[in-house]
Amino acid sequence: MTGIHLSGKTKLGAEEFEFSFETGTHKRIAIIGPNGSGKTTLLRLIAGHECLTSGSLQIGKAIYDEPVSECFVPPHLRDLVLQHQGGSVFPHLTVEDNVAFPYRAKGYSKRNARSLARETLEDFGLSKLKHKYPEQLSGGQTARVSLARSLTRRPKLLLLDEPTSALDVESVNQIHQILERLDTTLFVVSHDPVEVLKLSDYIIALERNEVIQFGVLESIIHQPTSPWLTKFFDLNLISGVATGLEFKSDCGELLQLPQHHSGNVQISFPSSAVSLHLSPPTGSPRNRWKSTITGLDRKDNLIRIKLSGSFDCYATITLASFQELEIALGNTIWASVKATELNVLPNTIPAKT
Repeated sequence: MTGIHLSGKTKLGAEEFEFSFETGTHKRIAIIGPNGSGKTTLLRLIAGHECLTSGSLQIGKAIYDEPVSECFVPPHLRDLVLQHQGGSVFPHLTVEDNVAFPYRAKGYSKRNARSLARETLEDFGLSKLKHKYPEQLSGGQTARVSLARSLTRRPKLLLLDEPTSALDVESVNQIHQILERLDTTLFVVSHDPVEVLKLSDYIIALERNEVIQFGVLESIIHQPTSPWLTKFFDLNLISGVATGLEFKSDCGELLQLPQHHSGNVQISFPSSAVSLHLSPPTGSPRNRWKSTITGLDRKDNLIRIKLSGSFDCYATITLASFQELEIALGNTIWASVKATELNVLPNTIPAKT
């Protein structure tokens, strides 16, 4: 595993970006954030295609970029690969020669390069396609070729910018299976929360050209620091005013908070934390409200239910619970959530998406 410690600034045109985080021993890192927040810039900075204007970048135990000491390791000397969005393949080369290209670029003969690439072709299920050209491949096959070429020389770091964008479901699953079994340290930029949950255990979250939160996946999901993060992970978000342990939503609903707060705030809670009842629940949990079912969406064994009333929110329950409650569109139902499931955020202006 290759840890990264970055604390510094870079500038692109008139825009300045400030990044500060460390990944420690984590090997599966996702970079998330709204469009234009600096995700690709961060990947390019790690890869050496952009330079710091101040601060330092440490990869493993070595300094790779530090303006004050005039230290800068060029991209070709960094043991990593950056694969841009959509990947890329050479249209005039066969699958075999595309995958072998990194060895050819290092001066190996065509024969030796092909021999060294053979294992990678087998790992990616491309051996039977090795004599085909990119124009003869499907989108998913092309994506596998691009990823195989990136991994041919077993880099310590693999940086992927939206690796499954525009691919069909089957192709996405194939790419995910490959990435899940990789031994190299992975940095992946993604707009897909499901992809983030499947491929990462550590999150770097960006907004407005800076890191707003980083840490293990579970901590980000349960205590997001911004409305954008709350929405990204499909959390419910409600605005209102807090007075001590009481929260009054903008529509007048009263909820109990786990800790004392005051002033304008927003509260978030996962859809899985919402319980549904045919009659008003008693005892714990104390937070309950009446809603109408206005949307149903099934995914595998889970049902995502849209609840409309004094405020709109979502609940996610199992198919068995859904059938037991005999839920249908238009039904009136009671919802509840424990105070301990509520996360309180400062009431900030949501980032643009």
